[in-house]
Amino acid sequence: MAADLNELFKKEAFKNLEPDKLEVFRKFATQLDGKSGPEIMSLYMKFSKELSRGRPLTHGEKLAVIEAIGESLPQTDQAKFKNITKMLEVFL
Repeated sequence: MAADLNELFKKEAFKNLEPDKLEVFRKFATQLDGKSGPEIMSLYMKFSKELSRGRPLTHGEKLAVIEAIGESLPQTDQAKFKNITKMLEVFL
């Protein structure tokens, strides 16, 4: 992973998240390393389902957190992740 997860989760997008939601994001972020586009998309869909339990995130929260996670990826994976999330924005 390009960025330290501890630094990633200090970003504004994560500050007001409930601990269980933060854990879902942490799990998702650690699973992205070295994954291909289709693998990232599969993980993202699973991640979205997990987040839908309990109090759902607002559209703005989702976009901010997805952006923060994308920034944490290696440069070579950032464009793939951005394209995948752009395609899936309809589901956010």
